[in-house]
Amino acid sequence: MADLKLYDVFDMSPLRDYIREHGECRVYRKGECFCRIGENAPDIGVVNSGGFAFVRPDDKGDDQTCSLAFANELVGSYISMMPGRKSGFDVKALRESEVSVLALDTVVEYMDTISPDYRLRFTYAIAYAFMMRGISYRCQSVESRYVELLERMPDVMSFMSTSAIASYLGVTRETLSRMRARMCK
Repeated sequence: MADLKLYDVFDMSPLRDYIREHGECRVYRKGECFCRIGENAPDIGVVNSGGFAFVRPDDKGDDQTCSLAFANELVGSYISMMPGRKSGFDVKALRESEVSVLALDTVVEYMDTISPDYRLRFTYAIAYAFMMRGISYRCQSVESRYVELLERMPDVMSFMSTSAIASYLGVTRETLSRMRARMCK
């Protein structure tokens, strides 16, 4: 997921550098999708500025913010790294955002030139990020997850809705508001 930066288990800088060097610069307006759930997701990108939310509806139809990507983080539907796969998320710009974008199949070819196991290690990093995110929901307090988010993106409250932040943290808006009031005291 985009939260890979939180759980870096190997150096992704060659991949980020390659995408920036060879990719096309695109600007996404607030609310515009990088890729849509259920549709082919042919590209991967590096966020140069702005941010994206990985959103998926729950069983009630309410959007759940599952992951976030900010500057210098990867964006796209790259769970399997297999070109032609459908996106599992709507990946939406949280504000005007600039992204260096490259075709996923080109990125996969490049990964294979870095080292024979680079793609496998990248896939491992995705799985590890999912696991660690799940552990954080079960074992960390909401406050510590919120502080981690603020450390990652200090001005997140200025461009991300309270509902989306609460969803990302796994709490209601009311719980987030009460927690923020407590933390300000």
